[in-house]
Amino acid sequence: MLKPIRLSDLRQLPGQTQEVRFRQFFAGFESLTPVEGSLQVSHRGHFVEVSAQARTIVTLTCHRCLQQFNHRLELDVEEIILIREPSPGPPPLELELRDEEDLLESLPPDGELDVEDWMYQYLHLEMPSQLPCRPDCPGIVVEPAAPAGDPRWAPLAALLKEIS
Repeated sequence: MLKPIRLSDLRQLPGQTQEVRFRQFFAGFESLTPVEGSLQVSHRGHFVEVSAQARTIVTLTCHRCLQQFNHRLELDVEEIILIREPSPGPPPLELELRDEEDLLESLPPDGELDVEDWMYQYLHLEMPSQLPCRPDCPGIVVEPAAPAGDPRWAPLAALLKEIS
C-alpha cells in the first residue's frame, strides 16, 4: 500500500530520494490485475521531482461495436511539484495567471505528497477515451428487417397459396 511521503522525512534520506515498488489495486480504479510498478520521489530544494512507471490490464468497451475487451495500460510519467507556501485565501473567481508557475502543482514546505492519489490521478489520465477493440472493427452490424406488410392481406395470401 502506498503511503504519503512527508517532505521533512524525504530531506533526511540519502540523496533526498525515496523509491517505492508497489503491486496493488487502487480504490475507484477498476483493473483486472494489480497495478505494478515503481515510483521515485526526489527533494530538489524548491521543488519535488516525481516519476513513475506502472502497468496493469483494464477492461474497456469498444467505441465502435460496444464489445468489451482487455487493454494493457502502461504508464511512464514525470512531474515537478513546487514547494511553496499556500495562498492565504481562496483564489478569486476570475483569476489572472501571472506566469506559468501558477499552473504547476505545489506543496507546502511542511507538507506531504499523497503518492497513492498521485498514481490514481495519472492512471485515470492515461486511460484512452476512445479505442476500437481491433483495428478492423466493423462497428455495430445492423441487419435489415423484413418488411412487415399489412396483416389484412394475410387471408388473400393464404388463398393464393391454396390455389397455386
